[in-house]
Amino acid sequence: MQKISSYLYPNRIELTADLTTHTTEYRIVYQRRFKIYKGFKNDLLLDIKNAEQKRINVSDKTIEFIILDQNDQEIDTISAVHSSTPGLATISILPETFEDIKPQFLKFAAYIVNNDGSKTPIYGDTQFGLGGMLELIQQGSPVPLTDLVIDVFNYYEDITTLPAIKKYVSEAAQINPPNDLSTTSSLSFNFNLSNLDGTIIVQMTKDSVAHTTSAWENIETFNVTNSTSTLTKAYSVSNEYIWARVSMTTSPNSTGKIDKVTIVR
Repeated sequence: MQKISSYLYPNRIELTADLTTHTTEYRIVYQRRFKIYKGFKNDLLLDIKNAEQKRINVSDKTIEFIILDQNDQEIDTISAVHSSTPGLATISILPETFEDIKPQFLKFAAYIVNNDGSKTPIYGDTQFGLGGMLELIQQGSPVPLTDLVIDVFNYYEDITTLPAIKKYVSEAAQINPPNDLSTTSSLSFNFNLSNLDGTIIVQMTKDSVAHTTSAWENIETFNVTNSTSTLTKAYSVSNEYIWARVSMTTSPNSTGKIDKVTIVR
């Protein structure tokens, strides 16, 4: 039997608020990188000390913690909550803070807000370095499937009839991702049309690789007129289908087209 060792302990950030004097042997020369996780409440413990590694009572101070992305754009500013122990304060980063943020390396800084609104930095090390790095990690939080967009259609003429029929076939989109253990998929095809008068066919294939010679099956065939600009079709299909594409036949005098098809999984 495999044994998984788990730990629950505070993520402690050591900060220096007083550099007027310092003892060389106590110097903190850099701030380590901290890991935080998408989808979870991340608690950080600020341990505020002077250069002699003695905690400073800052319970009467307003301390704020700012998080910046890679472009130095503010993601969130959080007010620290003082604990009963002098020099210790807690920062709670809520799950929604990073809901729309991709995993990346983030920057942080802590500072004291003075009565006149000015800010006094709290250093991350004794080299006057301000703040440090946070590593935002996806692990432990599922990633929803992104929408698929079809906006490239290849033109060809069917010359088996006269006059020749103008036909368009889109590039294929992979609707069933690898390692999907579910048996069915609910798909929504959202069409954006421009003055299209013709016939649309939604096709799917079970072939592992999509190609023009693949065994494409017609899932639905329907007609549209140039008065239709948007249209939504919903399908519940077996996950044996891996790829989807859209075929379009236009009326002889039609100049309309499908601008794009967005597939929501």
